[in-house]
Amino acid sequence: MPLNRGTLNVEPFAAYMDRWPTCYAHVPEAVIETWIYRHWPEFQLWQSLHPLSWEYELTTMSNDEIMSVSHVKDWPKTLTDWGDDLFDGPFRKNTWLGRHMLKNGTTPAPIIVARDASAWTHPRERVHMAAPNQLIEGHMRLAYLQAMIRRKHENLRSLHTVIVARLQPRAVENGPAAT
Repeated sequence: MPLNRGTLNVEPFAAYMDRWPTCYAHVPEAVIETWIYRHWPEFQLWQSLHPLSWEYELTTMSNDEIMSVSHVKDWPKTLTDWGDDLFDGPFRKNTWLGRHMLKNGTTPAPIIVARDASAWTHPRERVHMAAPNQLIEGHMRLAYLQAMIRRKHENLRSLHTVIVARLQPRAVENGPAAT
């Protein structure tokens, strides 16, 4: 757990990495930083799925593949609204994330996606995860990127760095349901 989360005196990421257990060396640093370190309370919700036992792969996705990344319940509409607001509203395009993505045509850090995880229950939403690619972390980045794709933004790159997670059935307590 990151020390002093929720205060102004947050443990630096480098110090957190110095404490990172070697038994979890297979977890990419980007997963540790963007999901575990920055979003510790949200990460805790996923513990029943044993995310530290998952296989992670740093890869790229095309724009079509990025459009296949989804979420459950009403999240797709929310993500679409956030993305449209990047172009149509005054606020989002002037945030550091909006400026970065519009200028660079991609995300500043990879989103985390679970592949082929529809047999598992989303720990917060309590429904089966989306297929083929369920968003795990990077909601705003995905929202903006999908809007940039839909609107054919001039700086849009054709490939985007993504971390694909594969859940491990042997370690998952609410793992794939019998079919």
